[in-house]
Amino acid sequence: MSGLEGLREWLRVPRGLSLPAWVSARLGTSVAGELEARRGVPLERAVFAVVDLETTGLSPKRCRILEIGAVVLRGADVLARFETLVDVGQPLPWGITALTGIHDELLAGAPPEGQALASLAALLERHGVEAVVAHNDRGFLARAWRAHERPEPLPPFLCSVRAARRLVRAPRYGLDALVAQLSIPHRARHRALGDAEMTADLWIELVGRARVEGIHTLESLFALAGLRAPKPARRRIQVVELPA
Repeated sequence: MSGLEGLREWLRVPRGLSLPAWVSARLGTSVAGELEARRGVPLERAVFAVVDLETTGLSPKRCRILEIGAVVLRGADVLARFETLVDVGQPLPWGITALTGIHDELLAGAPPEGQALASLAALLERHGVEAVVAHNDRGFLARAWRAHERPEPLPPFLCSVRAARRLVRAPRYGLDALVAQLSIPHRARHRALGDAEMTADLWIELVGRARVEGIHTLESLFALAGLRAPKPARRRIQVVELPA
């Protein structure tokens, strides 16, 4: 839909009539463009799940998810927090224990990966999450989702690194560097929920900057990230045949 068509809809001008001359003279394409930019899900109503993972190494193909943390946001409001350790089924590398403080004894009784993902999927569905935000953990989560054949589609990803590169001028775009530059409060570093909380604070800052740049909708945010906006899910209609 063109900008002027959006303006026609906003003013409720019937299709058979042309726009009044004063509309083009006083409002023009600037207001039409602004209306078009605001078409879609407003960012203040969009629901994001900011997810962080601790893993047994750097390769999504060879390594396993060790811990999952998530913060569900609507605007700047926290709707839920989630964390779980994951039983990786093998002894942890000593370097991972040194980095995270997680050791084999802590994993006693932790759910296996499939069960942990089911809990995360339930959280995403319960809150109607429209996009998952991650700071470099997309590969691990997507791999695990496929490996365990989760029936629910994983919401589309938004990368906080990519968004930061477009909205923040910084020498480096790792989480530590951005947290320091933007004065974001420190949480438990290299633990999934602590990192997810810091990334959530970063995401709130990035969305605020995006709105200053004229990005007001979830669809526009996907365009900024170079991604297609997700299509709305089709509602299933069940047809029941009644006896004559």
